[in-house]
Amino acid sequence: MSQQSGRMGRLIERRRRRERVAGTALAALGVAVLVVAIIALRDPNSGHTVHPGSHIVSPTVTRTVTSTEQPSSSPVSPSTTASNSESSSTAPAQKLSLVVLNDTATTGLAKQAAGRFTDGGWPVASYANYTNPNGILSTCAYYDPSVSGAQASAEALRAQYPTIKRVVAQFASLAQYHSPIVVILTPDYSPN
Repeated sequence: MSQQSGRMGRLIERRRRRERVAGTALAALGVAVLVVAIIALRDPNSGHTVHPGSHIVSPTVTRTVTSTEQPSSSPVSPSTTASNSESSSTAPAQKLSLVVLNDTATTGLAKQAAGRFTDGGWPVASYANYTNPNGILSTCAYYDPSVSGAQASAEALRAQYPTIKRVVAQFASLAQYHSPIVVILTPDYSPN
């Protein structure tokens, strides 16, 4: 009987060791998942990519010139102010420069939307494909809160194009596009 109880004691001790090791491994996995979640929440777009062949090939935005447009000697300025003869309370929102990004599987959608916005009087600095691993909820105009009039301009864009569902302040990684407004198209975007 003592042999059997000694044997049972050793089996129980082995089981406890395995459970401790499994518990430690599970705790380490939980910590790793927590760290990844915190990083993702701090910068939800840290894993986005701009696909080759797009018009944005570096963090600086270049202005795309169409064949009917002459290049200007000065860059598009986000700080253009309304005419002095207009009251600031009644002045219409300025049409500030846009960057259009396609976060859908539809090829050429950013170019198509950029043409639509240009036809509507909005200056489009560039367009490109965009992938956000965390997903953008709906088509959105992200405005740069540090640019005067950017939010009002984004709201005016949304009013002109109701397929833009939301207007929100830009998140950190959109600053690389150097644009007062960045429009990200999602599958809910309709070109009509």
